[in-house]
Amino acid sequence: MLLWAIDMTDITDWTKAGSFSAGRDPLGFQAASVRLYTSLVPGITNVTNRLRYYSFYCWVVWQFEQIHHTTKEDKWIEFIRRCEAALALACQIGDSANATGMAGSEWWRNDVADTSKNTFDLIKPTNRPGEDGQYLKAKYGNFGQFYTASMLEMGFIDNVSARVYGVTNTAGKSLAVAVQDEHPEACALILKAVKSGQISRSDCKAISEELHPSYLDPSSQEARLLNVFLQGGRADDPTAAARRISLRNVLAVVSDSKGEFDLRRELYVQSGTLGVSSKGSENLTRWRAYFLNEFCHIALEIWLNAIVGLSNDGIEPTSVESLVATLAALAVADETASTEALAERYALEELGEEHNLGAELLAVASVKAKPEASAVMGSTRLILSLWIRWRGNALIRQELLKETVEGRSVEGVFRFLDLHSAANARLTIAKLTKKFVVSNHLMIAGQKLATGGRFTYRFTLDDGCLVDGKFGEYTYTQPRIENLLTFARDAHLVDRKSGTISTDGVKFLNAA
Repeated sequence: MLLWAIDMTDITDWTKAGSFSAGRDPLGFQAASVRLYTSLVPGITNVTNRLRYYSFYCWVVWQFEQIHHTTKEDKWIEFIRRCEAALALACQIGDSANATGMAGSEWWRNDVADTSKNTFDLIKPTNRPGEDGQYLKAKYGNFGQFYTASMLEMGFIDNVSARVYGVTNTAGKSLAVAVQDEHPEACALILKAVKSGQISRSDCKAISEELHPSYLDPSSQEARLLNVFLQGGRADDPTAAARRISLRNVLAVVSDSKGEFDLRRELYVQSGTLGVSSKGSENLTRWRAYFLNEFCHIALEIWLNAIVGLSNDGIEPTSVESLVATLAALAVADETASTEALAERYALEELGEEHNLGAELLAVASVKAKPEASAVMGSTRLILSLWIRWRGNALIRQELLKETVEGRSVEGVFRFLDLHSAANARLTIAKLTKKFVVSNHLMIAGQKLATGGRFTYRFTLDDGCLVDGKFGEYTYTQPRIENLLTFARDAHLVDRKSGTISTDGVKFLNAA
């Protein structure tokens, strides 16, 4: 089998040194999206789901320092796993509806439902890290898997040894002390449960009442310190400025919406307050660049599934040239129009229309099936509309260029279209598909196989023909913006029930 038997003439128009993306990214485009949103909401990840975990984990680390005086990993693993399992259980018992985003919630759900059960074992669900049948499989718990890197980056904790940590003397210890001073009963009950390996239902209710992530008292010292972090108020926090500006823009959307909004749509369209604000213009440009990359990625994923479907439909293996030509005929009905002329004809008038088309195509891309011809053509329209609208915007393109590796981003597609603007549109789409779908996928999958032993081919190439095609599904990358909004609710900047901005949120918005 010849995996690389493909005409590479149109594949290397421009390159930039960088590493390949790992994970579920068959075309290599997701990596650019991740690089964009990582810089927009630093200190928060897609899996740091609740604001109060930051103060809770500072307290846990501080308590381990005081109680155990050791750097032995086995002791730390036992301690952290029991602490966070106890908190998740307590919040499930106290208020399960608002305990979303807590590690172990699903594990405890059935136990909690048995109202006759008054005592819960913490040992069996936590004592086999890395194995199945645990509240969480991750060896170092939710803290080790999801929160450690962020808390190190923001200066809440320091390394004591390879996997054992201590709180920093300023930010980390202040949070730990605030938790201890303001919630002494809940803290004592957790430590008692960790030591004994069991916890009562009544103790869980008491812990939830004080430490549930949705019950943060906005007047408390703990809440004040968490808001300083969230709102980017610490001078020694390198992540502060970018997070503050993104939070400001999110709250501007909430303020304009009166309770109902589509955060993704608003950050792309940028109407209302965002449209007239002079604050955070670079931040808003990068958000728009992120969405452009996502929209283009959606369209290319549809073409990827279309190529798979076309190759599987043939009785005999079909050449790459024939497949991309067939797809291009579905994608472009006009046989004679130039790329430029077709793009002007396809251009959508409103930004909201581009977002809506992207959302429609996302629904198609999220299903493991051959897309209909209308979706294939819709993908063409979306890509060309984006290109004709943004090709002359130097700021957007510069932001995209900074995060592009080997041409794999919407900026790479724009450059390709720039070079082929006068060419026949159908031929341009055929070449674009060969380069950004077929060739990129084979390169990405080959790299993953070579470096990680992971076979991720959606199709393979045999004597110039695509064979063994498999449909895939694609969803948006999950930018930290959704967790930033959750944190804003936890911090009482957004009212949890109404979804509207709170008085404290307005104060921050006016001051930011």
